[in-house]
Amino acid sequence: SYLRAQGERVAIVDWDVHHGNGTQRSFYEDSEVLYVSLHEFPFFPGTGWVDEVGTGPGRGMTVNVPIPAATFAASFLAAFHQLAMPPIRQFAPSLILISSGYDAHVRDPLGELNLESVHYGWMASALASVVPQNRIVAFLEGGYDLSALGTSAIATLTGLIEGAEPTVWPSDITGSAAKTVGMAREAIPTYWDLPEPTARQTQRARTSSRLTT
Repeated sequence: SYLRAQGERVAIVDWDVHHGNGTQRSFYEDSEVLYVSLHEFPFFPGTGWVDEVGTGPGRGMTVNVPIPAATFAASFLAAFHQLAMPPIRQFAPSLILISSGYDAHVRDPLGELNLESVHYGWMASALASVVPQNRIVAFLEGGYDLSALGTSAIATLTGLIEGAEPTVWPSDITGSAAKTVGMAREAIPTYWDLPEPTARQTQRARTSSRLTT
């Protein structure tokens, strides 16, 4: 609210393994704050499904991308690049706040995702391409392997300051993530433009749906 009063256009990007239910609740009806979260699902606190998009004037300003446990890092990163970054770019924020938890790291004892430290640098670098370096604030959140937390924090800062995006982002979303990310891909275009999924991604989502229904 303070930043909005200062005329800032704020995007909050949350890559902590837990969904940011408190952050979402705070801005769920707000048309001037974009909240984008990638998180393990189902997982505590149990919120953050694809149909949680905001209400009233804030409808469409909440973007949730649920990621199943054991999802490969490449699938998580493809979802970040294809589903999270387009709304952020289109929103054109003047300031980005990162809920920078590191409990989606493969070595974290609590979360069940598979990111490596370097991958946080990739995501931070992508965000730094949207606004100047001095317009991003990263807030340290979860992370329960101290070594992984330290190397991930360094990678994030390196990505923000020096750039660290890969030459080519992963593109395939495999396993059970194909279904949940596919559902997010269907929900988001109601409010934001997304790149068309590849034929392989569409086929994987259909196959995953048949296997789990």
